[in-house]
Amino acid sequence: MRQDRVTVLQLAMSGLLTALLAIAINVATGGRLPGPFAALAWLAWPIVAVLAVALIALSIRQHRLAGGGQTSHRPAVPAELPPARPIHGRARELAAIRNARARTPVVVITGAPGAGKTALAVRAAHDLRRHYPDGQLYADLRGAGTVVTPDAVLAAFLRALGEPDTAAPLPEITNRFRTVVAGLRLVIVLDDALEEDQILPLLPGGTGSLVLITSRRPLTAGHPVRLGGLGPGDARALLSATAGRARITADPAGTDRIIAACAGLPLAVQLAAARLRDRPAWRPGDLADHLDDDARRLGELKHGDAAVRATFHSAYDGLSGTDRLVFRRAGAHPGTVFGTGAAAALTGLDEATAGDALDRLTDAMLADSPAPGRYRLHDLLRLYARELCDDDAALDRLLDWLTTTAAPGAWRDLELDNALAALGEAVRTGRYEAVSALVERVHPLLDRTGDHVHRLPLWQAGAAAAAALGDDRRRVRALREIAHSHHDLGRLDAALGPAREALDIAERLDDRREIARAARELGEVLRGRHDFGPAEEHLRRALALFEETGTPEEGIEIRSALGTLYNLTGRPGLAVDLISASVGLFDPPFGDPRHAWAVLGLGTSHRMLGDLPRSAGLVRLSATWAATAADDYVLGYCAQELGLIAREERRFAEAEQEFRRMRDLHRRIRHDTGVATAHHHLGVLAHRRGRHRHALSELTVAMDLFARLGNTARLDRSRAARADVLDALGRHAEAAADRAAAR
Repeated sequence: MRQDRVTVLQLAMSGLLTALLAIAINVATGGRLPGPFAALAWLAWPIVAVLAVALIALSIRQHRLAGGGQTSHRPAVPAELPPARPIHGRARELAAIRNARARTPVVVITGAPGAGKTALAVRAAHDLRRHYPDGQLYADLRGAGTVVTPDAVLAAFLRALGEPDTAAPLPEITNRFRTVVAGLRLVIVLDDALEEDQILPLLPGGTGSLVLITSRRPLTAGHPVRLGGLGPGDARALLSATAGRARITADPAGTDRIIAACAGLPLAVQLAAARLRDRPAWRPGDLADHLDDDARRLGELKHGDAAVRATFHSAYDGLSGTDRLVFRRAGAHPGTVFGTGAAAALTGLDEATAGDALDRLTDAMLADSPAPGRYRLHDLLRLYARELCDDDAALDRLLDWLTTTAAPGAWRDLELDNALAALGEAVRTGRYEAVSALVERVHPLLDRTGDHVHRLPLWQAGAAAAAALGDDRRRVRALREIAHSHHDLGRLDAALGPAREALDIAERLDDRREIARAARELGEVLRGRHDFGPAEEHLRRALALFEETGTPEEGIEIRSALGTLYNLTGRPGLAVDLISASVGLFDPPFGDPRHAWAVLGLGTSHRMLGDLPRSAGLVRLSATWAATAADDYVLGYCAQELGLIAREERRFAEAEQEFRRMRDLHRRIRHDTGVATAHHHLGVLAHRRGRHRHALSELTVAMDLFARLGNTARLDRSRAARADVLDALGRHAEAAADRAAAR
């Protein structure tokens, strides 16, 4: 029972006891009670005795609540929580805290600077305070600044609980705090803890209270709740709540740009929203224009005393010298993910030292490790690190390491994307010799892999460097590879320009071998566009030049390319003669993806000639060799041929399975022409099976893809097939109407 209630009850009983005592004395001295109460006069003294005993008990209780004369009076329940702010996108984390308190009295909330740890802890404490009626305590431990000592925090907590100031060693004051809070139900927020030793003395000894700890480092003191970034929907909700829903919905494109610039960091989104709110004439796109500039973005993300840069700086200040160095130099890495080798190159440290520092940065939430040995910085942290980077030679060391030191086996799994990013930065900063050297190092790793997604930026950088250095021979080669990559991606319009430019430069150089290669590339691009006459002219020219210059392997490829053209133009007999002559030239006779492609072309020719069993055997042989070479490009077209054979033999379920396999293989390597062609075949097959609505859907997808790729010839083919489906649907509708009329 609370002390104030005991006092009220004690006063009431004292008054009643006084009245009854007067009545008892009156009766004892000969007085009489009024008529109806005369028979009860004998109860006066027993009631007086009972009330006296109760009054004594209440006095003792009041004395104990006041501290028995040995501790001071606690006049109020502490309520130290800061005001709760609205938060968005943290429903899962709030639920995790609610669920955890049933199992443990301590919850540790961690996250990067600006992730909203304090806001979440305070929000959760307010939501749960009804379960902890004895009050709320709060302490800012200043883990990123001048750390508050545990004894100072405990002294403040004891004062809030009504205890007098008493100087004592930390173990003694810790025990005193735990004694005072024993039996109480409190919610305690320990904000911005630095390390375990700082918080352990502050934890109550029992399980009746709840302690919420926020920290930028993982701690083992309680159940962990880690905060990530906000998703686009939650970031949009936060912007709407602060800046106004109408403004946000009126400019969705500008809003999306703000969200992208803030990279999911709650503090950044909140500051952007506050700036937008305070500028009612601005559209979201106006603010996005300021945030798009990497050099000024951090400066724009501020409002009043709050700023993203200041938050990051407080965390950076708490690092050791080595960790600061590694963090700063990580900002010089142009890519998103890097390993310890790249970090060592950037910093000039040995790899083990750089790796240890990166692990500590990860523990401090200033870096992230998406996989063992791999690290990345949040987009805004990377901008901050780039601001701090003080070494212009860091990129040169990285380029040199990528070119001369990095093990080839590491490229595909770890460094390839980031080597391409380094190439882009080297082109931007005019390091053209380094670009040329790195292109020569990387391109063999991509040769014959079908990895056109990586090849394209590699050769675009190579072409830019060659042009800047005046090296036309390297430029021809780079332009051919650019055209080839665009061709593999199905972007025939984009491929045409560099293919023609490569041929023009090769002719100016009068290099017959380069003329042959450029003519072949241009011929294949024109064939893909169904410009069959010019395509055949360029391919025949290339074949003649290859036969002159004595490069049989490349001559084999030209024969396969011409054979494909003959198949497309309805001349499979010519294709059989041409490709059969080339297949026997391979040494060894299997395992080369070019051999698989040639055999596939031969299989296509025999299908067109009506020899389906022989065609199927050749296509399956091609698929086996393509699988050995892990060439999804050829495998996808093998699936197309097997599907067409199955369709001719009316094995429709098998045909559908093969066309879907073609679609999935080409989707995986982002070969959009192959994906669109698979949808076309699925639509035609569905039409033949009488599934006209499904056919319409598949052909519409094919048309959209071909239109986006600028492939007008195949677009027209899909459009004609779609018209046939619509005619069939119209006939079905007419027949249904006739049947209804007849009924």
